[in-house]
Amino acid sequence: MKLTTRFLLILLAIAVLPLLLSVGWNIYQYNSSVASYFELHRGLSSLSAVNMDEWFLNTNRNLAFLYEIENPLQAKKLDEARVIQQAARINSDIMSLSLLTRDGKEQFFLQSEKVKETRSLAGFQEPLIAKARDSGIVSSGEVVCAKDQAFFPLAYPLVDGRVVVFHFSMDKLLGKINAQKTGRTGRVFISDGQGRPLPCQDMKGMDYAPEELKKVFRSGGRTGTLAKFKFSGEEFSGAYAAIDKLDWAAVSVQSENELYGKQRKSIMVFAVLAVAIFAITMVVVFLISNRIIRPINNMVGGVKQFLKTQHLDTVIPQEGWPEIKVLVGVLNRLMLELQAYRAFQLNQIVEEKGKAQALIDTISDGVLLVDDRGSLIYSNTTALKLLGIPKISPDVSVPRSVKNEAFFNALTEMLAQKEKYLKAEVDAPLTNETSTVIKSFRVISNQFLLATLKRPGRVIIIRDITIEKEIEKAKEEFFHMITHDMRAPLSTLQGYTELLMKKIGPSPATDKYLASMLYSSRRLRGMIDDILNTTKLERGTMTLQMDTVDAEAIITRIRDNHEPVAGPKNIKLSVKAPSPKIQLTADPILLERVITNLMGNSLKFTPSGGSITLSSWETAEEVFFAVEDTGPGIPESKRVEIFEKYSQMEEHKSQGFGLGLAMCKMTVELHKGRIWVESEVGKGSKFIFTVSKGMGTPPTPVPSPS
Repeated sequence: MKLTTRFLLILLAIAVLPLLLSVGWNIYQYNSSVASYFELHRGLSSLSAVNMDEWFLNTNRNLAFLYEIENPLQAKKLDEARVIQQAARINSDIMSLSLLTRDGKEQFFLQSEKVKETRSLAGFQEPLIAKARDSGIVSSGEVVCAKDQAFFPLAYPLVDGRVVVFHFSMDKLLGKINAQKTGRTGRVFISDGQGRPLPCQDMKGMDYAPEELKKVFRSGGRTGTLAKFKFSGEEFSGAYAAIDKLDWAAVSVQSENELYGKQRKSIMVFAVLAVAIFAITMVVVFLISNRIIRPINNMVGGVKQFLKTQHLDTVIPQEGWPEIKVLVGVLNRLMLELQAYRAFQLNQIVEEKGKAQALIDTISDGVLLVDDRGSLIYSNTTALKLLGIPKISPDVSVPRSVKNEAFFNALTEMLAQKEKYLKAEVDAPLTNETSTVIKSFRVISNQFLLATLKRPGRVIIIRDITIEKEIEKAKEEFFHMITHDMRAPLSTLQGYTELLMKKIGPSPATDKYLASMLYSSRRLRGMIDDILNTTKLERGTMTLQMDTVDAEAIITRIRDNHEPVAGPKNIKLSVKAPSPKIQLTADPILLERVITNLMGNSLKFTPSGGSITLSSWETAEEVFFAVEDTGPGIPESKRVEIFEKYSQMEEHKSQGFGLGLAMCKMTVELHKGRIWVESEVGKGSKFIFTVSKGMGTPPTPVPSPS
């Protein structure tokens, strides 16, 4: 949406919308008023119709006295004149009463002094008299207006052929109905079935076409409404209601101009105002568009072009009001400075990229950068050469493009895994101009996520560890040679210490020293055995000497062997004996070495006043051993790493070779078990390992020949 259009909509919403809402509200009020006015006039017309019906019923009741005159069971001669006079005196609405014989002669005549007309009113009703005589039923005629007095004629035929003609006064009723006025122009009148108003009603200024009103009666039913009906050339609206007992209708109307002329004018005024404000808004938008919006559009277009090309080819023209011109000048200057800064930054990036490229190409390790689909993002020359990839191109992917089979297999397995950090060692053949050499490599992979790349990937480092392997092999051979040569003199030292303890009698002065000498020699012998056992376990030449082992006996013996060291350090050693007794099949020497190593570590790191507890328990498949201490604890990040060969915590580098736990792990795995540590820093550690019960049973000893 353009800025001009948006600005126009905002101005229209601010200026025109309230007026439109006002127009809508006035229209709603107008419709509500129309419904209310029609309802009012329905009520007036219905009330007038009910009043007329009640008057007519009352008129019929006034004729009850005639039953005495024509009653055939009347025993004696009735004085008809007296009865008629008495009835007329009682019923004040009877203005005129005439008794006519069969030949039309007036046998009896009575007329109220209130009647201004001197002639007999029956003289106006010859057609009505004939109709009643011929039909034999009570008949009503048209209302007579004589000297501004309205009379309702009614002819009552007697059984002997005579006819009684009544004239009832309607002045009071019509006056009451005509007096019901709504507003200045509201009128209520009675119309006959032909749409004509009954005579003697106040219809001044209410001339209309009766046939049009008759059409409304026929199309609208018993009740209905009038809309835009012309009275004396002016439009009226209202309602009518039929009178049940007579073919008449009560009509209530009021001038439309009085009903809702003001509301119509209000709607028109608001509509004209809305149009005027809309026109003014268009003019204001046009003026502002030239002075503000066009310069803003120029600025937007200029900035978009600058972002697209990263170069300011043409400055934005300074147009509009002074403030807009200042803004345009500042924006032009800003883009020029950004252009200069970008050129400087590009030079810096190119320079830094050259430094990084030179650094990566200089190192001896191979470095690769691949995305999550294996596409090669970057690689130095060393990596390309090792993997057999000629050059970086969009078609190169890892490991599909790797020519060296050993690296292909290692990278395939590594990229298929989800772990963030991966490490593997590969022996790969490398061919030079004269020969093929097998070299060892360590492949390290770590995930990365850069904001400039759409997907995550991996950085892979290939490091030549052939020399490290050779050094490690030489170190192991040296350890093996030294430890092998130390076994013989150490055995001699341990043997003579044990002999001295047997030959010399018990003495507090000597027992302490001899026990310490024996513990130290056994500990040194254990360290030598660890080195030799580790070598055998790594080479796969270790053979288990299976035998039945008593779990309680072995942990108790190990506790006793370490008492000489624990006592001086004030460390409490305890055993949680399993119940019932646990016996398992294992290599007792190797099993004791594992527990001894764990016990030695606990003694080494548990402070004075601490405690070490040895325990054992079993499940249906495994036997568990545990050594729990109150030492400093092990951080969570080190709880897996400490079981690797030569691995030690930084603060313990000077307290051993880092072979003990690695030997324990390999020995436990040889017994189809597992080993782990549970620890809380500052509170202690608990080393737990298992031995599978599926190791089999030791061979039955063969008895010696007798």
